[in-house]
Amino acid sequence: MKKIIALAIAFCLSFSLMACGGSEDTTKAPEETKAPVASTNKYEGFGYGLTVDGKNVQIGMTGEDLVALLGVTSNIFEAPSCAGQGIDYTYTYAGGSVEITTVPNAQGVNLIDAMIIKDDLLSTPEGVSLTMKLADVTAAYGESYTTMGNAYVYEKDGMQLQFIIENDEVTSIQYVVAE
Repeated sequence: MKKIIALAIAFCLSFSLMACGGSEDTTKAPEETKAPVASTNKYEGFGYGLTVDGKNVQIGMTGEDLVALLGVTSNIFEAPSCAGQGIDYTYTYAGGSVEITTVPNAQGVNLIDAMIIKDDLLSTPEGVSLTMKLADVTAAYGESYTTMGNAYVYEKDGMQLQFIIENDEVTSIQYVVAE
């Protein structure tokens, strides 16, 4: 029963950002209003990062910078935004190993709001991946976490790194904006 509840929580978290309206699969890149930024160094120190295809991706990075960094993906999901006015975009990279969602801020600029590791082919920069044990998480990140149900949450610089643990095994890894 606990596993079903935990899976339901993880499912809700991953789809809550896209739940406000109709959806449309598309292969076009979202329209952006600002010029691309050549360097992503301005995102260093913004909480925990995720390395995707050898490049550092951070919560708070613009969608435009994400596409400039990792390239255009053919797998983009878009939906009317619940969190802002405009469109939320969910990009899938690394062969489906990670979903990265952007939401528009008050100025209409889409910012990365969530990153969810989908399989054990991708790990955090600290070496934690799905199916590892809670002891592996605490060895990599320490004991300074809070718990929300079966989620072990590390918070840093306005973002959270959440590890969902079931039967002492990591079943989900999520980077999200702190609420």
